[in-house]
Amino acid sequence: MGEDNRAPNDVNMKGMGALHDLLHGGLWHTTRPSRVPSIVSAGEIMVEPNIDDKERWGTRDHPPFVRKIGGISLFDFRGFDPEQYSASHPLSSWQYFVPHRGDWGGAVWLSIDHAAISHSFVSTDEIVERWDVTGNRSHNVMPRIEAAHLGDLSISAINSAFLTWDGGREVRDFDMRSFDPCHFDQIMNEWHMAKRIGSKR
Repeated sequence: MGEDNRAPNDVNMKGMGALHDLLHGGLWHTTRPSRVPSIVSAGEIMVEPNIDDKERWGTRDHPPFVRKIGGISLFDFRGFDPEQYSASHPLSSWQYFVPHRGDWGGAVWLSIDHAAISHSFVSTDEIVERWDVTGNRSHNVMPRIEAAHLGDLSISAINSAFLTWDGGREVRDFDMRSFDPCHFDQIMNEWHMAKRIGSKR
């Protein structure tokens, strides 16, 4: 997938940026691009990967709610209306991650096959029900948009993947199941070069 050629006015379409047409209606996991090779090597997205706390959302001692229950956080954009959701849940941090975290400068999005994980899937409503009890409310959650897969998530359940940067304007596809490290390195190099050029502007 090449450059996004849509007009600048489309960039903030419905609050999801230039990625609206890709993300909307799907079930997704997002991660730091540098994490991809270790996910492929392990064959799964791990609930507790061996990474530094500074790379985590939350900490080991006080994790987000989904990780507290042993889950992988998923964005459930099926039937999602960004404008309506932002109005009804103004404190939700979902736009911090969409299209990518500002401090990362880019992100990888992994499309998850709901049918393949149905036995371990926790819906957005179930997440809120589990969270809304004494002892859980201090743990971060994105209500009615954050779902979960309980346990490590096999890459066999990943339908597609892409790396995006520049506010979602740049999108590059790659394959997680038949991973080509050379192709992924090319994408990573392109992204790093774009970041260096952007930092000089």
